[in-house]
Amino acid sequence: MNTATEVVVPRMQALQKLEKTLKKLDLSWKVIETTARVVSPPESAGYIATLEHTRLAFSRLATEMVEQIARSHLENCLHDLAARAQVAIDILVRNLFERTADVGFIATDGPLLQYAQAPQEGAQEALRSRLAAYRAKYTVYDDILVLDSAARVLLALQPHAAADKPAPGWWYQAQAAAGYVECFGPSNHYPGPADVLLYAHRIVTPGGAACGAVVLKFDLASELASIFAALADGHTVLLMLDAQKRVVACSNPELFAPRQSLQWPVGAAQAVPTLRHGGVDYLFAHCSTRGYQGYQGPGWTTAALVRLDQAFAARADSHDGQAPGSAPNRDNGIELDNPQLRQIVARARGIEEDLNRVIWNGKLTDSNTRSGSALRPLFSEVGRTSQQTIAVFDDAIGELKSLLLQGRRAELAAHATLAVDIMDRNLYERANDCRWWALSEELADVLRTLDAGSDEAATAQAGAILAHLNSLYTVYRRVALFDRQGRILAVSRDAHSLASDAHIPAELLRRTLALTDAQAYAVSDMLPHALADGAASYLYCAPIRQAGSDRTLGGIALAFNCQDELQAMLKDALPGGPGVQGFLINPAGVVLSSTDAGTAVGSCPDFVNALLSSPDAGAGARLCQWNGATYLAGVAPSKGYREFKISDGYRDDVRSVLLSPVDRSPAAGATYSLPGARADVRAGSRHYGVVQCGRMLFGLASAQVVEAVAATQMATAPVHSTAAGMLEFTLSGVRSILPVYDACLLSGQAPVADPRSAVAIIVRCGGQHLGLLVERLIDVIACDSIALPPGGINPDAPWINGYIHDGRPDNAPVFTLDPDGLLYLTEAAVPA
Repeated sequence: MNTATEVVVPRMQALQKLEKTLKKLDLSWKVIETTARVVSPPESAGYIATLEHTRLAFSRLATEMVEQIARSHLENCLHDLAARAQVAIDILVRNLFERTADVGFIATDGPLLQYAQAPQEGAQEALRSRLAAYRAKYTVYDDILVLDSAARVLLALQPHAAADKPAPGWWYQAQAAAGYVECFGPSNHYPGPADVLLYAHRIVTPGGAACGAVVLKFDLASELASIFAALADGHTVLLMLDAQKRVVACSNPELFAPRQSLQWPVGAAQAVPTLRHGGVDYLFAHCSTRGYQGYQGPGWTTAALVRLDQAFAARADSHDGQAPGSAPNRDNGIELDNPQLRQIVARARGIEEDLNRVIWNGKLTDSNTRSGSALRPLFSEVGRTSQQTIAVFDDAIGELKSLLLQGRRAELAAHATLAVDIMDRNLYERANDCRWWALSEELADVLRTLDAGSDEAATAQAGAILAHLNSLYTVYRRVALFDRQGRILAVSRDAHSLASDAHIPAELLRRTLALTDAQAYAVSDMLPHALADGAASYLYCAPIRQAGSDRTLGGIALAFNCQDELQAMLKDALPGGPGVQGFLINPAGVVLSSTDAGTAVGSCPDFVNALLSSPDAGAGARLCQWNGATYLAGVAPSKGYREFKISDGYRDDVRSVLLSPVDRSPAAGATYSLPGARADVRAGSRHYGVVQCGRMLFGLASAQVVEAVAATQMATAPVHSTAAGMLEFTLSGVRSILPVYDACLLSGQAPVADPRSAVAIIVRCGGQHLGLLVERLIDVIACDSIALPPGGINPDAPWINGYIHDGRPDNAPVFTLDPDGLLYLTEAAVPA
């Protein structure tokens, strides 16, 4: 399976149908071309050559178009798999990063340190309750161990056998190292078939000797189940893999069992990445973590897979997020910056123009010469087949645009979900921190001392404790201790820059002191505060009570560094692409964070209200306007994490918005109903080739037209010439260089915007020849007579000599041109 066509086309009926249709049309053009060769005289050889060239160009592009559509389906599928895999591993690694800080902090907990140094039988229940209180706040752990210096269990939340167990392999590393130890695999303390993920940190006496360790058992099964539930679907399977590429866990364990080794492709990268497992071929994406603050996790990766026989069936009828089977929503009038698409559109339009020239030239030839009449029966077939060809091309281009847009929509929606999910998971930890730190007996003792009066030693001790906390958890601008009146008594850093009368906001203080449950906490709105040096910040607060009493002494406040941390979350979540910006906004539409330097926190950009007030203001992707430009917006609401924002009583309905710039599609060319266009041609009728020049339609008598040709090879005109350019043309076997004049400019309008994409009409002009540059060819009409232009012939424009209009309001008027009236412009013309 080397190409997208080999993989995708056999699995998609729509692409099979397109491929058959294109082959059928190619065969029709061959039949027309062969017939023309049989019935056409030698004079029509140029017409047949153009027809052959057009057919070959069409055939080549048709093959490439099928390949490009197949490749777009494949890339959408692979991007979707990669996005799921990347989010899965990055979300997990961010979560595990918090665990490395947690275990280092709890290893310094005073009561646990005292017990590890000198275990006392009567203290076990109180300490077990303390550990249970910790786990109740940090619900990502399902067990906590306190081990002595021989790795024996002193305390645990889960029942453990009393028999001594050999020291685990990581034990000696933990005892020797100053930091955390991360271990995944079988454990002596948790016998059974399942591997466990542990975080350990030694407990050190005041003298610096290791006297044991704290071990946090991460609830990996629960965490991965939540990640899989959010990212897997009925077709996608997610695998978490260890450093040896063995399965850690799978969203469908019946397909991939834990510890199973898979035969991953090796060697050169596959054009289409597939994995064969259990007799089934899977399309897959495999991602490593991007890391978080230098932490790379336990060396794991994630793979997202989908069965190859299902990978495209689910996407075949889905367009722009619509349900399968619904009508496709095509390109919505926007353009994505895709070089392949631009090239295909340009070539398709070139073929369309070639077809138009074939038909236009053929009709004029047929109307002008007796010998050309032999081709007349073919013109209806040429016209019908060309319309079918153009319609199929347009439909395929629309399909391709839709696929590219669909992929971009899905990417933006997924990354918007990632941004707000990262925020929820991060702030979950902040709610945990404030509640657990509020249980610190050391802080309670210091606060009781300060409550009795000013004490420099107590203030310094409080500052040292808070500084230690802040060094472990760097996401806070400051950690502060406050009394019952809300006065800030000590901070973790930069106390000199804080006003001496700094207070906790009155409403936040009232709510904090009113809390009676150790599981409760209070959070401010994201507003400017002194603890964050005047920047907008969430303050997380919990009351501190006197040990063994319900008496509240004050509390602890954590000033989250919103300015840096929220922006870092947004930047980590942004997809690739130029000009993409990310925003976090509150329900009132106020910006909480932005990656756009010109959008300040606290502002309300004009796109926000439009997005929030739309009927589909939930998750997804849609168009919006901002600063006069058009953007595709991915939007996702906060859904909370575990109990945070779900069952803990706290609500903060933040939304993430990601904006990706797009361009509006150019307006389609106007269609015209022409006067005198009819099937019957009366004797004496004259034929006119109708062309468009700006807002006007002009008619050229068939007898005066040699041929319409592409202006792509037009060269620059001589200096001081009034011509738009020079064009090489062969007349009766003689090569001539003809001047080409811009018909738009001659008629008092703006010049042709892109002369080389226009059409040059080679016309006879008083025994000479010249080119007339027009924007596009319209059709050939027959009429019995022409009238003078309204207002008569303009002496400044003698080349406009007539007017065709049948009086019907739905028909566009056509001004006829007399090339002989252009003689005075032909100073560079070469005689025929």
